[in-house]
Amino acid sequence: AYALLCAVAKADESARPLPPLVAEALAAIRQNYMALYGVEELSEQLGVTKCHLVRTFKQALGVTPGKYLTQVRLDAVKELLLTDEYNLEMIAGLTGFSGANYLCRVFKREVGLSPAAWRAAAAPPPAVPKLPPRSAEMFV
Repeated sequence: AYALLCAVAKADESARPLPPLVAEALAAIRQNYMALYGVEELSEQLGVTKCHLVRTFKQALGVTPGKYLTQVRLDAVKELLLTDEYNLEMIAGLTGFSGANYLCRVFKREVGLSPAAWRAAAAPPPAVPKLPPRSAEMFV
């Protein structure tokens, strides 16, 4: 019964509407994470002080806008790493990181693996050709 009550209480928390400032900040981060310089620029766009934005955002979501921005960027990096189409310097530029070195440092700190190790671990296993059933073999 206690677990059920806890689940219901948490479901109620997530259903609570976000403050308008936080909803605007989330939308701005998701739409413009690649070009957003940081929380200072975000607060200027929203017309509030950085302190007010950080306090309101953290109170509503439990994480700072800077941390959320980094997580959105890392999610985009992971998507791009799943393809071999882009090198790290290009991925860094596409996701708002200042360069491949900085991307690697942040990725390793937050994910626990280097981008190359994550890419290798996330890559699908090589396709193994399916052997014909033994009944289809011919004996001479």
